[in-house]
Formats: sequence, C-alpha cells, structure tokens
Amino acid sequence: MASPLSSTATLKQKAERFEQLFSNSGVGIFIVNKERLIIEANEAFCKIFGYSTDEILHHSAFELHLSYAAYVNFAEIAFNKVRQNEALNLEYPFKHKNGKVIWLRIAGDSIPSNEEVLWTITDITERIETQERLRQSEALLRNAEAIAHFGSWEILLDDVHHMKWSEEMYYIYGENPLSFVPTLECFQRYLSLENLKRMHAINEKALQSGKSEVLDYEIMRQDGRRVFINTYRKAIYDENGVPTKLIGTTLDITKQKENERKIKQLNETLHQEVQIQLEKLREKDKQLQYQSRLIQMGEMLSMIAHQWRQPLAAIGATTSYLSARIAMGEIEKEAFQEEVEHIEGYVLHLSKTIDDFRNFFKSLKQKEKVTLEALVERTLSIAKPLLTAKNISILTAFTCKEAIETYGNELAQVILNIIKNAEDALIDNGVKEPMIWIKTYSNEQALFLEIKDNAGGIEEALFEKIFEAYFSTKLDKDGTGVGLCMSKTVVEEHCKGALKVHNEDGGAVFTIVLPK
Repeated sequence: MASPLSSTATLKQKAERFEQLFSNSGVGIFIVNKERLIIEANEAFCKIFGYSTDEILHHSAFELHLSYAAYVNFAEIAFNKVRQNEALNLEYPFKHKNGKVIWLRIAGDSIPSNEEVLWTITDITERIETQERLRQSEALLRNAEAIAHFGSWEILLDDVHHMKWSEEMYYIYGENPLSFVPTLECFQRYLSLENLKRMHAINEKALQSGKSEVLDYEIMRQDGRRVFINTYRKAIYDENGVPTKLIGTTLDITKQKENERKIKQLNETLHQEVQIQLEKLREKDKQLQYQSRLIQMGEMLSMIAHQWRQPLAAIGATTSYLSARIAMGEIEKEAFQEEVEHIEGYVLHLSKTIDDFRNFFKSLKQKEKVTLEALVERTLSIAKPLLTAKNISILTAFTCKEAIETYGNELAQVILNIIKNAEDALIDNGVKEPMIWIKTYSNEQALFLEIKDNAGGIEEALFEKIFEAYFSTKLDKDGTGVGLCMSKTVVEEHCKGALKVHNEDGGAVFTIVLPK
C-alpha cells in the first residue's frame, strides 16, 4: 500500500507533466467554467486567437465568437452536449482578435468534478479557405461552362472505359446528371455510324500523336434534338509512356452552325439581290447610253443641216442658172461643164458630211490606236462649222502627239458633249466674244485633254452634281442631264481614266485624264 507521501509525489509529478503538456502543446487548449468564462488557456490558444494570457483569462468565451447568435448556437450544438458527456468533434468559425474569421477543429471533454469543460482546438483556416476558393473556382467553371455551353470529360483507358463528365456535359447531351451514368456504350448511341468512325479515328490519332486533336461532329439527343459539337482531346500517359486516359473539352456549336447557315443563306440572297441590282444598273446604263446617243445624234443632225444649207443653196442657184441659160439657148458646153463640176463638188461635200456622221457613231465599243489631236479634229470636223456660224472662236494647242489605245468614238462623243455644253453656256450667257480653248499635253503617267470656255464658270456647289444622272443646269431649256453622266461613265469606267472640272479665268475647264 502506497504511503500518503508517495501518493502526493505521484500527483505532483502528474500535475507537472500536465502543465508541461498544457503549456508546450502545439494544439490550442483552454478551459471554461459553467458560466463559459475562460479560466485556463495555453500559449498555442493565445497564438491562434491573437490574445495574450492576461487579455483573455476570466473573459467570456463570447469574445471568441463572430456574433451573439453564433455564441448561443455553439452552446446548443457543443457546450451543453459536452457537459452531458457526449463526444464532440466539429469544425466551427470563430473570431480572431483583429476581427478576421478563423476556422477551428474543436473537441471537448467535460470535467465533472467542478463543472468545467476542456477544449482543444486546431487552426484549419487555410484548409477551409483553400476549399472555399476551390469551391468558388468550380462554381465559376460551372457557370462559365453553362454560359459557353462548354463541358469537359475524361475516359479511362481500362477494360471498362469509365467516363467522367462535367456538369455541363449532361446538359449538352440532354441528360439528367442525377440519374444518368455516362458510359462508352451510351455515348456511342448519340452518333451516326459515320461520326462514330470519325470519332474512333481521331481518338487513335490523339493516342499516337500525343497532341491535342480537334473534331466537329453531330449528335442526336434522346429528345430528338440535333446538336453540333466541337471537341478537343488529348492523351495522358503514365511514367512509362503508356496512355492511361483521354481528356477533352466539348463545345456546343449548334447556334454557331445555325448562324453560319443563316449567314450563308443571307449571302446567297444578297448575291442574288446584288446580281439583280447590277443587271438593273446595266440596263439603266444601256438606256442612258442610248438616250445620250439619241440626243447627240439630234445635235449632229442640227450641225449637218447647217453644213448642208450653203451647198444646197448653191446647188439650187446653179441649177436655176443653168435652166435659165438653157431656156434662152445661151449655154455653152464649156460653161455647162464648169457648172456641173461645181454641183459635183457640192454633192461630194454633202456626201462627206454623211460619212462623218456615220463614222462618228459606228463601233462605239471598238478600241483603236489614236492621238488626242485626231479625236479633237474628228469632232471639230462636224461641230466647228456651226460654232463658227455662231461666232464662237475655237483655239487649239496640241503638245501631246502620243497615240493611245482607247475607245476613240466614245471619247469623241465625250469631247462633242463638252463642246456642245460650252456652246450652250456661251450663247445662254450672252458672252460678247465667245471662245473655246482646247489643248492636249502629257506627263509620265497620263495624257490630258482640256476644254475651256469663257462662259462664266460653274457654281462650285454643283461640281459633283453635274455628273449625276438627269441633273441639268439648263432650267429653261430641254436639258436632260444625261450627257455629262454618260461622259464620266465612258472616261472613268470604259477608259479607266478620270473626268474632272474646275473654274479658271471666268470659265469652266473640263479635263479628261487617260492613263498611259
């Protein structure tokens, strides 16, 4: 039987050992009484909560909780149960001295002799925060997958070929994640035979290449809906280089495919509409050309009529003279022959004007090698007599002798149209000494033909409008607004040049630019 002294020594040793364990333990330890006042706390406890021993001893455990509600809740789920000798081990949030939330794993044991509870705590804040970040990342990934209709998957390369799907995969394939178990056999049901062969081929390629491989295919869901899929896959290998699984992503591209179909359909419709509108523009262009030719032909007929008037009058006078002399029996053979030759000269002149008219309008779309000077002379041979009759002087300066291959007759009609517009402006504005200057010149890039008048010029605001179809400045005349529009079309579209206008020295200057 142990003596009282040895028993006391043993108790003292146990107390010392407990004190050492209590003080030096890496686990936080504290004791609370039945009023939940902290009566003991070790250094690890103080370090976890950020308090010194003096700051926390004999203070209520309430100071360790996030709120009064948390303090009351802990009493119900933990403190009261431990006092009734129920085992307890749970994770619970507390408050650090600095106000930050800390998570602790806490276990408690009752000390029945004096109605106290001994608590042990371990700081698990880092693990909880890591888990929360992981949970948030997973939630973010799920939301991103749901928004983008983007899922992920893996297939183990074992005998069973276990499959694992992300949540969005179930929705892409129209399955319930709570009841559907993805298997290779089930997966193959979504595919046509052709797509199944393509799937096997791309899987084999991924296993052999070790690279990410892509495939687009179509599935038929159980609800009958067709879904277009874009998928990437890559093989994962073990340390021995043996493939262990395939991982990949799946993107629902049904809307993209539908949009592509709609865009293609719209493009086809747009193409058809463009062709229709182009055909209408071509027809309108033909009508403008035809109308322009008719107008110019009318102007040409007026010029020819003027040129014919004098020789016809001369022929009439000569025939009257011959008739009178014959009637009086006074005509001699030599005199008669001379008058006949005069008539023949007049007839040849009339014939030449007919040839000029015919040549001016033939083969409009035929290219020829011609100089700008020749085109101007060709035009003036018809227009000059009428201009001279109206006292309009024509001055020319040809410094460009270079020939160019172009649509000569079309350009001649452009020149005639510009000259005719100048004539109208000079007459309408009552210019006392009306003049038209025509000159040609060139540089390394192009040939230039300028036609200038002294009719007062054109309002600058009208510079662009005068080339529009049916726009005319001849408000009190029969201006059609076709001539300059067609002239610009001929120069810029047919001859690939430019037709420009500006004012200079009290007149308008039209410049035809033809690239070499």
